[in-house]
Amino acid sequence: MQKSLLLFASFLLLSMPLVSQTTPSAEGPRVSYWVGGSASTFNPDYGCNSSSPFSCWDRQVIGLGPYLDTSSFLFGRIGAEGEAHFLRWHGPQSLTEDSYLAGPRFRLMRYKGLHFSAKFLVGVGRLTVPSPLVGTGTYLAYAPGAAADYRVSRRLSARVDYEYQLWPAFKGLASGSGHGGLTPNGISLGVSYAIR
Repeated sequence: MQKSLLLFASFLLLSMPLVSQTTPSAEGPRVSYWVGGSASTFNPDYGCNSSSPFSCWDRQVIGLGPYLDTSSFLFGRIGAEGEAHFLRWHGPQSLTEDSYLAGPRFRLMRYKGLHFSAKFLVGVGRLTVPSPLVGTGTYLAYAPGAAADYRVSRRLSARVDYEYQLWPAFKGLASGSGHGGLTPNGISLGVSYAIR
């Protein structure tokens, strides 16, 4: 009888650690990364009277570029975005515009597979104009914008994006007062893939 009790007590004591195991605690939000590419058409705002993204069809610059987004990891609404635009084709007199921007991305709302967001990016813009035109250089740029992403599948997303860039230090086309500024803006269509 004593042996049976000792064996039973040993069994209970040895199985105690198995019972006292806990499930892992919550680890917080998981960040996912979306890597994508886009095709863009921009109004370069160089020699164009209107700043509408579609008002200067004979002067629109067209190009490609990569982008990287994160999921909304801060407060469930704020993520980050980085992008580059290489607008190298169709510009007036071989004009090109490139931009390299990064900043926060704010999720505004979600409806089924659609995700609407706003962003505010900061970085640099590079303008190249043929000689003897003035303005070639690298400038500080910041860009508010908005995007609509549609989840095609769990890891694939399609995007429509509008961006309004401001290059306040640009003085290439200033009219006597020394104040210029450039406001390239346009639409991008892209596809991205989730990397977890």
